[in-house]
Amino acid sequence: MAFFKKKMKHQVTENTFLNHLEVMRANYAEQPVTSCKLPKPLWIRLHKNDPLQVVYRDAETVFQRGQIYYAALVQANEMLFQKGSKLDLPANVVYSTHPAAAKYPEFLAEIAQEMFSYKGMPAEQVPPPLREAVRIITDELDRASLDFTVSMPDPENPNREIEKIDVHFCSLIVFQKELPECVLQGQLLPVIAAPELSPAVLVLPKDYWTLPCYVIGGDEAE
Repeated sequence: MAFFKKKMKHQVTENTFLNHLEVMRANYAEQPVTSCKLPKPLWIRLHKNDPLQVVYRDAETVFQRGQIYYAALVQANEMLFQKGSKLDLPANVVYSTHPAAAKYPEFLAEIAQEMFSYKGMPAEQVPPPLREAVRIITDELDRASLDFTVSMPDPENPNREIEKIDVHFCSLIVFQKELPECVLQGQLLPVIAAPELSPAVLVLPKDYWTLPCYVIGGDEAE
């Protein structure tokens, strides 16, 4: 992949999740990815029918017509958390296109954590709405995706519910060279997706990130 190395014009003025996302979107709109020849690790070259091949088929569409959203890691190959591994490997995430997720992406992390907490458990012990996702992450080789909606209390008005928040559960490939410090950190990360055009989801290249990582409950964004 070829990315711009010059200084990004737009800078964060408020240390909030929303402002970080707005700045990343503004910088990307002005300097989008223009070359998207993605590296193909051996495991994907050996499995030509792997559904993650869609990443290579649709990368140009996603980079050119997609939008940036927050995603939360459900699970990822453990080597992605190890500095120096240099391996491009799969992960499962949940993301949402709803405006609430731009301001309060913590709820995505809560969904991801709940999914992972049931990994490996018998289906009868898993809440019905989570059973299929838990089956997929337990299998680890299944690339199935899921779309569902959730509701959550409005953080700005406790007497109101935000309803019909779209949530997308999917697999993606993490290209370590395009991560800050070439390693996964934290649970939230910016992705680029065009769900109406393609099932492919890509981690936003590090040149556009406004933070080295997004830490739930930390000082980086509130």
